[in-house]
Amino acid sequence: MEFNDQRVRYFFEAARLGGVRAAADRMDIAASAVSRQIRQLEMELGATLFERHRRGFQPTEAGRLLLDYHRKQLSEQEAVLTALRELKGIHRGHVSVVTGGGVISDLIDAIHPFSQRYPQITVGIDIRGTNDIVRAVLEDRAHIGIVFYTAPNPLLRVHRSSIQPLYAVAAPDHPLARAERPIRLEELARHKLALPDVSFGVRQILRDAEKAEQCQLEPAIVTNSFRVMVEYALTGQAATVQPRFSVRRELESRQLQAIPIQQRNLQQAEVHLITHHGRRLSPAAARLLETLAASMPAFRDSAVTP
Repeated sequence: MEFNDQRVRYFFEAARLGGVRAAADRMDIAASAVSRQIRQLEMELGATLFERHRRGFQPTEAGRLLLDYHRKQLSEQEAVLTALRELKGIHRGHVSVVTGGGVISDLIDAIHPFSQRYPQITVGIDIRGTNDIVRAVLEDRAHIGIVFYTAPNPLLRVHRSSIQPLYAVAAPDHPLARAERPIRLEELARHKLALPDVSFGVRQILRDAEKAEQCQLEPAIVTNSFRVMVEYALTGQAATVQPRFSVRRELESRQLQAIPIQQRNLQQAEVHLITHHGRRLSPAAARLLETLAASMPAFRDSAVTP
C-alpha cells in the first residue's frame, strides 16, 4: 500500500480547519480540487477518512491515524530544518509553551535570560486549563507543557515533577488567616471561595479531596482566570486555593497568606514539565526545556524523571 504525502496535506488541512471549503481557501485552490485529492487518497488507502456530521466533517479512526502520521512528519521536518540552521550557526526558531496562569511570573523570569542568549528564537506562551494543556502537547500544537496535576499517560514524557501542596490563600484580614494550625477541608467549605473550573488541575485535585473527606465545596466564583482568583482573594472577600509558587510575589509582599490544609490529596499535589513522548524536539525547544527544568522555582531540586 502506498499513498501520496501531498494528498495527505489536503486531508490534514480539511480536518484541521473543519471542512473542504475552508481548506481550499487556506491553500488558495478550488474546493473541487481538495475533494478530488481526498477521494483519491481514500482510494489509495482503501479506507474512508471522513464522516459527515451536523458539525461538519469528522475524521474516522483511519483518518485519525493519518492525521497523527502527518503531525509527526511536520514535527520531524521542523526539527531537521532547525538542526540544519544551527549547523550553520543560525540560532533561529520558534518554541511554543502551554501552561496554566499560576506559573506565568516564574515562567517569564526563566525565559528572560534564555531570550537574551538566543534573541532570534521566539517563544509563544498559551494559557490553558490542564485538559487543554495535555491535548495541545499530544497534538503537537505545543512543544512544552507545564501542567498541575494530570493522570499518568504513556504518550506524555515527564521531564520534571515536583510536589507542590495546595494551600488556602487569603488576605491577612480574612478569618482563615488567623488559623494557628492546618485547617480541615470542612473549615474551608464554610468560607466564600473563588476557584477554577473543572478543566484545571487544582479543581480536579479538590474534587478528589472532597470525595475523600465527604465534604463539598460550593465556590461563589468559578473562573478560568488565575488572575481573577488572586484579585478576589486580595479584596479579602473570598479565599482561593493555590500552590505557594503561584502566589509567591503576593506572599513575599504579605498581601496574601498561605494557610496549610490538612488533607492528603492536597498535600501531595504535583506540577509536571511535559512533552509528547517520541516527539523529537528542535534544538531550540530542547534548550528551552533544559532552561525551564533548571531555573523555574517550581522545579528546583526536584527529581528528573525518565
